[in-house]
Amino acid sequence: MTCRGNHTLRAAITFIRLWARIMEFSIGVSALQAAQQAMAITGNNVANANTPGYHRQVVKLAAASPMLLGGQSYGRGVEVVDVQRAISQQLEAAITTQGTQNGYVDSLSTSMTQLQSFIATDSSSIANQLGAVFNGLQQASSQLGNSAARVDVVTTAQTLASQFNTLAGNMDQMRTSLDASIVASVNSINPLLKQVADLNAQIASFVDQGVSPNDLLDKRDQLVNTIAQQIPIEVEPGAEQQVTILQSGAPLVIAGDAQQIQYTLDKNGAMNISVRKGSTPLNIDSGALGGMLQARNQDLPDFRQRLDTLAKAIAKQFDSIQSTGVGVNGGFTQLTGQRSVLSTNLLLNSAGLAFPPQAGEITIGLTNTATGQRTMVTVPIDPATQTLKDAASAIGAAVPYVQAFVNDQTGTLSLIAAPGYKFDFTGGVDTNPTTSFSPGTTVTATTGGLPAAGVNDTCTFTFLSSGTVGVTPGLQAQVTDKLGNVLGTVDVGQGYEAGQPVKGPNGVTLTLSAGNVTAGDSLSANSIGNPDSAGLLVALGLNTFFSGNDAASLQVSDQLASNPDCLATSQTGLPGDTSNLQRFVGLQDVQSMGGGTQRLSDFFNKMVSDVGSQVSGLNQQASTNQVLTTRLQDQQQSQSGVDMNEEMVQVIKYQQMFQSAAKYISAVNDMLQQLFQSL
Repeated sequence: MTCRGNHTLRAAITFIRLWARIMEFSIGVSALQAAQQAMAITGNNVANANTPGYHRQVVKLAAASPMLLGGQSYGRGVEVVDVQRAISQQLEAAITTQGTQNGYVDSLSTSMTQLQSFIATDSSSIANQLGAVFNGLQQASSQLGNSAARVDVVTTAQTLASQFNTLAGNMDQMRTSLDASIVASVNSINPLLKQVADLNAQIASFVDQGVSPNDLLDKRDQLVNTIAQQIPIEVEPGAEQQVTILQSGAPLVIAGDAQQIQYTLDKNGAMNISVRKGSTPLNIDSGALGGMLQARNQDLPDFRQRLDTLAKAIAKQFDSIQSTGVGVNGGFTQLTGQRSVLSTNLLLNSAGLAFPPQAGEITIGLTNTATGQRTMVTVPIDPATQTLKDAASAIGAAVPYVQAFVNDQTGTLSLIAAPGYKFDFTGGVDTNPTTSFSPGTTVTATTGGLPAAGVNDTCTFTFLSSGTVGVTPGLQAQVTDKLGNVLGTVDVGQGYEAGQPVKGPNGVTLTLSAGNVTAGDSLSANSIGNPDSAGLLVALGLNTFFSGNDAASLQVSDQLASNPDCLATSQTGLPGDTSNLQRFVGLQDVQSMGGGTQRLSDFFNKMVSDVGSQVSGLNQQASTNQVLTTRLQDQQQSQSGVDMNEEMVQVIKYQQMFQSAAKYISAVNDMLQQLFQSL
C-alpha cells in the first residue's frame, strides 16, 4: 500500500506539473493573440489615417480571469477586452453644430452674392439709368424745338425699362434655381436618413454579439454630420449605441426606422419642408437648406418686392405727369388705354387695376380746332359704384363731341373726338369766365394762367368800386374761392394796361379790355390744378408714359415709343411752354419713397447698400466660422486623429510583445518536452 500510495502521489504531482506547463503554454498563446489583435487595430489606424470621419481606435488589454486549482490561483494570460474609439462626444456635438452653421452661412452667402451681382451693376445700374432719363428730360426742356432730344428721352426710358425687366427676370430665374436646389437637397437628405437607420440596426446587432462596431459608428457619425450640414438636427443617444435624430421635435430617425421629408408650397408661394404625410412645417432655420429657404422665401422676395415698388412708383409718377400734359402737337383726337380691367362689369375698385382709382373727378378739356375755343368739363368718378362701362357712359354723357367706348375683350377704354375737336386732360383755367356784369359795364374779360398744382377751385373776381379800367385810381377786384374765402385783390385802375394779364391768386390771371366796370360786377372761372383727382388716367393707361405696372412688365407706352413727339412737354399747349417737362425733371428731387425720406434713386441705392451689407456680414461670419471650424478640427485631430509616429511606437511595442511571447512559448515547449521525457 505504501508503494502504491507513493506511486499515486508522484502521478498527481506529475499531472499538476504537466497541467501547469500547459497553462503556461496557453498564457503565451494569449499574449500572441492579444499582440496580433492589437497589431491589426494599429494597422487599421494607419490605413485610415486620412479617412474622413475616422476615429483612432484604442485596444484595451486586461489580465484574463484566473483559474483556481488545488487552492491556488493560476493566471490565464492576457485578453483584449475592448476596442474603443478615441472620441469626445462633447467635441463631436460641437463639430456637428458648427457644420450646421457653416452650411447656413455658406449657402445664404452664395445666394446673396449672386443677387448682389444682379443689383449692383455700377454704370448700368437702374439709378444711373434713371439719372440719364432725367438728364434727357432737362435737355428736351432747353431744346423744345429739337425732336432728337425727345427721341433721346424715349430711348433712355426704354433702356431703363429694359433694365427693370432684366433684373426682375434674373431674380425670378434665381428663385427657380433655388427651387431646384432645395428639391435636390431634400432628395439627398432622405437617403442619408435611411442609411443612418440601417446603420443603427447593424450597430445594435454587433453590440448584441459583444462586438465593438467602431467602423460602423464612424460611418454613421459621418452621415449624421452630412445631414447636419443641410438641416439643423438634434441627436440623442439610444440603447445599443443607436441614435435618434429629431428636427423641430419631429423624429426623423428612431432606431432602425427613418422618416422622409418633403417640400411643399403654401398659399403665399413660400416653400416649406415637412415630414412626409405630415402638414406642419419643420423649422429649417439653419444648415445649407435653411440658407436656401431664407434666400428663397425671405430675402429674394423682399428685394423683388422692393424692385416692383420702385418700378411701380416710377410708372405712377411719370404717368401722372404725362397723362395730364400734351405734346408739341397739342390735344388728342383719340386715345386707347393700355391698362385693362379683369372684367368691364366689375366695379373699378375691384377690377384688378394695379393703380386703383379713387373717388374724385376727371376734367376733360375740349378744344374747337377751328376757333381755338377751349372749355373744360368735370366728370365725377366713384370706383365703389362705377364699372368701366359706367365711367365710359358718364364721360360720354358729360363731354360733348367726345365718345367713350369700352372693349369687352381687352378690358380697355377708348376716347374719340368728333371731327374738328381735340381733347386733353391738362386742366388749367377757363378762358371764357362766367360774368355777372351790370348794363353799364363795357369791359370784356378773359382769364388764364397756370393754376397751382393739385388745387381745383373756382376763382371769383368782384369789383369793389366803379370806375374806368386803367384810369381810375385804386380800382380793384377782390378774389374769392368757391367757398367764399378771400384770396386777395388785383389792381386794374390807374397804372394797369388794358389787354395785359394781371396775376391773381393760385396762378390765375385776369385780362380786361378798356372800359368801365360797376361796383359789384363779378366774373368766375374754374381753376383746375389737378385734372385727374380720381387717378383714372393712370389706372386705365390713358396717355401714360409707361405701360405695365411692375419690374417685369414695365415698358414705354406704345404711343410714346412710336411717336416721341407725344412726350407731354406742356400743360397749356402754348408754343414754348415746357412746364410739363419741368414737372418731370422735378421728380428726381422729390422724396416720395421710404416714407417720404428717399428720392427714387435713393430707394434703389438703398437696395444696393442693403444687399452689399448683407453679403459683407455673411463673408465676415464665414471667416469667423472657418476659424472656429479649424480650431474644432484641430482639437478633434488631437483627440481622435491618427498620429503616425505614435502608431509606429505602438507597432514596435506590440511587435516586441509578440516576439517575447513567441520566445516564452518556445521556452515552455522545451520544458514540456523535458517533462514528457521524464515520465
